[in-house]
Amino acid sequence: MKSAERLLVLIETLNHLKGAKATDLAATTGFSRPAIYRLLNALESFGYIRQQESDDRYYLTHLVRRLSDGFGEEDWVQSIAAPIMQEAVEEILWPVDLITFLNDAMYIRETTRAYSPFTIDWVSVGERLPMLVTSVGRAYLSFCPEAECLEILESLRRSKDKFDKLAQDSDYVQRMLNWTRKHGYGKRDDGFHSHRKTSSIAIPIMNGSRVTATLAVTFISSASTPEEIAERHLATLKSTARKIELKVKDAKTSELTL
Repeated sequence: MKSAERLLVLIETLNHLKGAKATDLAATTGFSRPAIYRLLNALESFGYIRQQESDDRYYLTHLVRRLSDGFGEEDWVQSIAAPIMQEAVEEILWPVDLITFLNDAMYIRETTRAYSPFTIDWVSVGERLPMLVTSVGRAYLSFCPEAECLEILESLRRSKDKFDKLAQDSDYVQRMLNWTRKHGYGKRDDGFHSHRKTSSIAIPIMNGSRVTATLAVTFISSASTPEEIAERHLATLKSTARKIELKVKDAKTSELTL
C-alpha cells in the first residue's frame, strides 16, 4: 500500500512540475533517492514516464490518461468490438483485426481470422507490430494528436529496432504522414512482413481527438493492392469503426450513470 501511495504522489508531483530530475523529485516529495529511482523505474516500465536525454528530466507520457478512463480496454475489446468486427467480415471477407498502442508499438488485441474464408496467415493476440512500417502504426501516428505523435517519434529515434530507426529519416516520416492523412488510411510498407505475402490497410478508432485503437484489413498482396482494397472496403471499415466508437461511448456513459 505504501508503494502504491508513493507512486501516486510521484505522478502528481511530475504533473505539477511539468517534468523534473530525480534529485528535484526527491527534494519535493521527501522520498530517498533510491526510492525515487525504484518508483521511476516502475513507472517507466509501464510507459507512464520517459526520460529526456537533453536535460535528464523525467516527464509523464500520454499513457497516464488511461488511468482515468474508467472503462477497461479489455471490456470493450471483448464485449463490444469483437461482435461488430465479425459482422464486418461477412461483407469484407478478408480478416479484420483490432490493434492498440502501448510502449511505442502496436499490439493485436482481437482478430477475426477464424471467421474469414480468406485467412492465409494466422497471428496471435498480443503480437507486437512496429509503428512506422505497419498500416496500423501509420494510422495511429497519422491521426493521434500532434503532441503525442511527436512524442512517439522522439522515442522511436532512440530505439535500436531497425524499423523504429526509420524515425530518424524525417523525409520518410513526413511522406508517410502526408500520404496517410490525405487518403484516410494507413498502408503497410512493402518491406515489412514480405515473407507473409500479405498486406494491409488500417484506420483509427477515435475517442474525441485521441486514437483508442486501429482497425485493419489483411489481404493477399498478389490478389489486390492497398488502393484497390480501400476502394472496395474502406467505407465498410469506417462504418465498423464508427459503430465501435458509438458503442464504447454509450458503455462509458452508462457506467458513469450507475
